[in-house]
Amino acid sequence: MNEAIVKVSDGAYIRYEELLLKRDSLRKEGFQYQQSYIREFGELIIAVFNEKMECIRKKKTIEFCQAALNRGMSVDMAQLRKYLDKELAAMRQQLGEMVDEYDAAKGSGVVSERDLLKIKKIYRKLAKRMHPDMNPKTPESEELTDLWNRINVAYNCNDLKELEELEVLANAALERLGADAAEIVIYDIESRIAALEAEIKRIRETNPYAYKYILEDPKAFADKKKSLEDELQSYKEYAVQLDEVIEGLGIKPGDTKWRVN
Repeated sequence: MNEAIVKVSDGAYIRYEELLLKRDSLRKEGFQYQQSYIREFGELIIAVFNEKMECIRKKKTIEFCQAALNRGMSVDMAQLRKYLDKELAAMRQQLGEMVDEYDAAKGSGVVSERDLLKIKKIYRKLAKRMHPDMNPKTPESEELTDLWNRINVAYNCNDLKELEELEVLANAALERLGADAAEIVIYDIESRIAALEAEIKRIRETNPYAYKYILEDPKAFADKKKSLEDELQSYKEYAVQLDEVIEGLGIKPGDTKWRVN
């Protein structure tokens, strides 16, 4: 077992630390790419989802009304509205979350290169002392865990002011708790290194990091926009077809209130 023990000063640890910081950097980049992707395509994505929900509302209206008519019964509009509200509740919640995410992405400002360098420098210093994978004392302490979580949020959101304040708090907590990582021992470091290398590869090949390949490629960007526009148009055309079916059933759209507010 001792052969698997590696101290902070050993060469393998340097590689391990390097990979941990690289993984976290890629995660942060992925978050930023996701924000940019939402800013660029969010409005269209929401419009597509909204039109899709409208089509589902109309389909369910047809099914409800047709079932009543097949039984020789009149359509109870109050029951129909109650049924639609229940069936579409999850989609309406999802739509609200999408709108909130889009608004948040639009509101996130551009950070200067100078501030980005400061953010990266502070995070690297703190990660070397507090990262749970480098310092097992962090997850053992509620205070350090909370600070580390807040540090990650500030880092991902490029909040320099918050990160600077958290650095002061973290330094004080580490000193008070005697939880510095200088003498930490890592077990099975080679398997940890291999796992990190695999994770880094996966991050680079999947969303949200993979959004960069759309955002940075003019053709891919144009293709994505065109794809969303085509999807929106197809739902609009389908909605017209559903309206014709509804009209044939003698149901008035104004009575069923199926337009999305």
